[in-house]
Amino acid sequence: MALGVAGLVLASALSLAVAVEQDAGSMWAVIAAGSSGFENYRHQADACHAYHVLRRGGIPASNIIVMMQDDVANSEDNPIPGKLFNKPGNESVDVYEGCHIDYRGDIVTADLFLKVITGDDASLPKGGSGKVLKSKATDRVFLNFVDHGGVGIVAFPNGPLLYATDLSKALKTMQSKQMFQELVFYMEACESGSMFPDLTKDGKIFAVTASNAQESSWGSYCDPDDVVRGTNLGTCLGDLFSISWMEDSDVGLWSAETIMQQVQKVTKRVDKSHVMTFGDLSLESQTIGRVEMTEALGTSVEAMQKGKAYDVRDIPLHSAYGRWARAEAEDKAREYDAMQRVIANRAADEALFGTLAQRACGELPGCSSTMASAKLELTDYECHKVLSSTIQESCPRREKRNAGGWNGFNMKFSQVLVNLCESRALLRKDTQDLAQLLRGECTAASLKAAPMQALVI
Repeated sequence: MALGVAGLVLASALSLAVAVEQDAGSMWAVIAAGSSGFENYRHQADACHAYHVLRRGGIPASNIIVMMQDDVANSEDNPIPGKLFNKPGNESVDVYEGCHIDYRGDIVTADLFLKVITGDDASLPKGGSGKVLKSKATDRVFLNFVDHGGVGIVAFPNGPLLYATDLSKALKTMQSKQMFQELVFYMEACESGSMFPDLTKDGKIFAVTASNAQESSWGSYCDPDDVVRGTNLGTCLGDLFSISWMEDSDVGLWSAETIMQQVQKVTKRVDKSHVMTFGDLSLESQTIGRVEMTEALGTSVEAMQKGKAYDVRDIPLHSAYGRWARAEAEDKAREYDAMQRVIANRAADEALFGTLAQRACGELPGCSSTMASAKLELTDYECHKVLSSTIQESCPRREKRNAGGWNGFNMKFSQVLVNLCESRALLRKDTQDLAQLLRGECTAASLKAAPMQALVI
């Protein structure tokens, strides 16, 4: 069931925090940006904006946990150093200012995220705040993840991926530990509709995703509509799904609207992908209630500006082209080489997964094209996890900052792995056969990539 989202965190959490008639309980939140690098500017800007939305809504800083690589605001590529903006304009607010980050750098991993949300503080990495969720059965929890994804997977800037099965296990752990009265989860990632396969209708968990299980999510306020205070930042400032719910939350004019009415408003704005909802839908008929905000903009979500939006798989290419087009004469050659590197990396990943499909199919007629293009549903999670881990561990990193063989572009080929796993009987190969085949293709791809290593940044 495809639905839009508008201020559900405030509906299920923030507004309830200020409504005295509701039963007493604390509000908690975890915000995670799972990428790194300036080209992923939007993810860290989204995360810091979310932090401010929650603070203005009444959640104390002590109850909000933020994790991100934190390498964008002070990146040498940032034209406005030390700041992050989530929308364009001369009056755009620096969302980096006052954004309290608990975990940053190479300790930001999927394992850390799972420990934090399940309240496991027994073996946290050094260098962070040490905060984990300490919520109780009477509390409300909001989780927000922003990053790249593929079918059944989302990325973190360091270490292994986060798999749908591991996320599901963690949410069940939270239920068994009675860590919430209600939990709302916003996930911004491509194919994020594949990450909640077994939420129940009465489990008090309500998940909202930026896309369904078979499509990309979209960046917004993208070059050339990314001008802040007269400066073109050469990137995308936000993600369409994320800015939609947060800018709607910034408005703060809900009165007695139901969640469903608010959901429909933002669905209208998120017109590039299918926003999905999962789990306990009982919140839909509730009224959002009176919310006191410090920044009521006095406008409707329909009237908010809509900047240039791009499929997130293509944002690095669009950004590289924009930098080349705007470069001064002395910088043209460098920016052209950078753009060609992006093109070459995309072509290499397309070739890798195309060859994998061919090798797995052998002489079966029409098989390779089916494996490359079909949209089979993921049911064999164990096989898919094995193959996804093999990509991460064995395939070439296209950029030094990639945690492994997966990157923002090639995560769309996670569907190929799904197709292989769901077709094992046809292919007459078990999971280990497919993993061995994949390792061989990754090794061959790494050898071909070796001459390009000097260009990798």
